[in-house]
Amino acid sequence: MKTTVELPDDLFREAKATAARRGTALKEYFREAVAEKLAKEARWSSRSEEWPVPPMPLSPEERRRFDEAIEEAFEQIEPDDEPF
Repeated sequence: MKTTVELPDDLFREAKATAARRGTALKEYFREAVAEKLAKEARWSSRSEEWPVPPMPLSPEERRRFDEAIEEAFEQIEPDDEPF
């Protein structure tokens, strides 16, 4: 599958240079990086016993307010999100 990803110029240059030093194609370097990140996330989520306290249960009203606050935050446009 192909996709387009936007990266800050400095991050792209660093990834490209690192891939070149390793003698790896850039697309392979990105594939490995994403696979490693996903594996790390999977290991972290499987360690739920490591959390110091379990999350508090929310009432339906609290959950609704929480979800609305998240939606509102995601609707805000940050300066970096604006098109050129």
